[in-house]
Amino acid sequence: MLTNHQRIRGLNLDKSHISIDGKPLSDYAVFAVAGGITIGDAKPVTMFQSAPGRSGGWDVTLDDAHGYPALERREISIQIAATGDHMEIGEAKTLVGGHNGHSVRVGGLTDYGEFRGRLSVGAWEDQYDAAGTLKWSTCTLTLDAAPYAYGSVQRIDLPLDGKTIHVRILGNRPTYPVLHQLIDEKVDDVTPVATTHTFTVNGQQVHAHSTLKGAGLWDEAHELLLDCENRRTLWQGEPIPIAIDDDYPSMPTGPITFSATLSPKTNVKKYAQYVTYTPQWLI
Repeated sequence: MLTNHQRIRGLNLDKSHISIDGKPLSDYAVFAVAGGITIGDAKPVTMFQSAPGRSGGWDVTLDDAHGYPALERREISIQIAATGDHMEIGEAKTLVGGHNGHSVRVGGLTDYGEFRGRLSVGAWEDQYDAAGTLKWSTCTLTLDAAPYAYGSVQRIDLPLDGKTIHVRILGNRPTYPVLHQLIDEKVDDVTPVATTHTFTVNGQQVHAHSTLKGAGLWDEAHELLLDCENRRTLWQGEPIPIAIDDDYPSMPTGPITFSATLSPKTNVKKYAQYVTYTPQWLI
């Protein structure tokens, strides 16, 4: 079958500002139907134990370190339509269908960020005129979404040598920091040195251990990535453990303190460090 790669995509009818993986619906040759958007609730996971003589029983809900229970996933549905000639409608179906079952980001549903989840593409309903010509098709997209809307990634540059910085964390639910340490190692022949990287969040410390062996003449800075959200630490792209008695910290919204350092600095020429995080909003 021949494909016309030069044909201009169908009418830009979408006014909803909804996007899938950063692309507006018009890039998929579809538009959102008025009144066809539903954002389901995110129910908290609670548990109560009945007890004789106690009205309502005991609350035995499992809370996190900040006093919040876990949340169930939410369902988001978006009714879309495609119009034009049969080639344009067929192209729209393939563009949307390519995301069926994929993990995607859906934006434009709230000013606070994007929802993330698995996208399901429902059945297409074709509408024909009296002459049997295809005029438009409608379909419902369903997102099995995480409960939060995720804001833009924030970056906080940290002072060196363990000096503390005070910052304010955005969002209305706890989130997770990611430490980036960019280390320029000495180029000369050096003796490998065991090095401890220390990251402190509101007084809670986590330690990771690496070996600085020196760098090649044209090497870029070596990176330590301490990712508290995904509970992993990478040194030059390879996983390394954190101290056995440590845990990856989360952080509440509002005022918070950070500090980070590494020692000894025997093989360190210079280094820089910063923290990134993604604000989490519950609506």
